[in-house]
Amino acid sequence: MEEELDLDVCVLMRDQEDIEAASAVAAHLSVLRRYRRRVRATHRGKRLRYRGSARGRQNKPRDFAFGMFCILRDYFGVNGAPPLYSEADFERRFRVPRAVFVRVYRALKDRPWWAQKVNATGQLQAHPLQKLVAAFRVLG
Repeated sequence: MEEELDLDVCVLMRDQEDIEAASAVAAHLSVLRRYRRRVRATHRGKRLRYRGSARGRQNKPRDFAFGMFCILRDYFGVNGAPPLYSEADFERRFRVPRAVFVRVYRALKDRPWWAQKVNATGQLQAHPLQKLVAAFRVLG
């Protein structure tokens, strides 16, 4: 006949080897619990990693056309009005005279990277002049 397995804790603890195994398992579990608490505590104060495109996220609305108008109004003048910034202010900001800036713009505006493109949502992106102003601000 088959012997019945007695799974009573008291019966299992009678043997010295069982006591040692049980204490080793208990020690291991307590170390794992402490490690898990420490990992959770360090992650509470940190920002979440960038996750890219996710449901419910939206792009910030940017008005590239108004930005282009402001650049033209401030640096080159619009509708016959004089520019807001003088030649000296322009040179101080961009580190080149306005004539050199315009010459660089005319040379670059038709190249593929500088061209104005349509994004995935069907909206026009930055104008080549906006890109060039940003590049000169970084360099200046």
